Amino acid sequence: MPYPRTHIFIYSWNKCAELEIALRSLSSTTYNNYKLFVLNNGSSDGTEQLLASLVPTLFREYKIINLPVNIGAAAARNWLYADQENRNAEYLAYFDDDIEVEHDWLTRLVETLEKNPRAGVVGAKIINASSPKVVQHSGGVLTQAEEWINHVILYTNVPDYGQFDNVSERDYVMGCANLYRRTAMDEVGMFDIQFSPTQFDDVDHHLRLRIKDWQVLFNGLVEVRHHRSSGGAANANHLANRFKLEKKYDAAAAEKIFLKAALLDFVEKHPWIRG
Repeated sequence: MPYPRTHIFIYSWNKCAELEIALRSLSSTTYNNYKLFVLNNGSSDGTEQLLASLVPTLFREYKIINLPVNIGAAAARNWLYADQENRNAEYLAYFDDDIEVEHDWLTRLVETLEKNPRAGVVGAKIINASSPKVVQHSGGVLTQAEEWINHVILYTNVPDYGQFDNVSERDYVMGCANLYRRTAMDEVGMFDIQFSPTQFDDVDHHLRLRIKDWQVLFNGLVEVRHHRSSGGAANANHLANRFKLEKKYDAAAAEKIFLKAALLDFVEKHPWIRG
């Protein structure tokens, strides 16, 4: 297959040990046309020194950005996206700083978008880094417009026995391992910084893609191991940003998303859900 130009983004704050694992894992990527952009979000734990010493030894093309303060997840995503070099890229990958990947992850995610021209983003299957094998997040599918946030098909922390091993539509996917089509990013725009410092900025962005008629795909055949050091409901920002998300999308907006019919594709590809 051809290798469209792809840029990989990671931002990190005070997770030096996890970041080193993530970088070493990403360096095994066999895709041959990518550049790594890594943003140090005001860390004080030796991250700057790690990046200066490690990244040049692992990656042929890279850019290191050191910020003096933590600007939050959404703003860090935007900072990376706004780099003028991205005008030359067809695809943009966002990764958390505590992941591990398979060597062919990027080839397979690029193939997914190449085969689905209306897909704006594809997410990998996120599994726990520790045993037993557990799916952290299956991606979400709206089932109605009224009070939509409480009516979403979503499986979290469930045993993985291959039930999600397909490519299928969602209304949003977990944002720690996403590959975007750059033209879709350009149309939808930057991440909403009202969801700072973190949590639900990825969900909001995917819902905006859906409103703009882009598909959001989940590729359960590509696994990414996630150490999950800071996310999830235990995060102090979770409830506040969930409330903001609920208020941002009223029933009329949710209906526009629901009518895109990701639910139909999900049920077709996961017939066991019918009970």
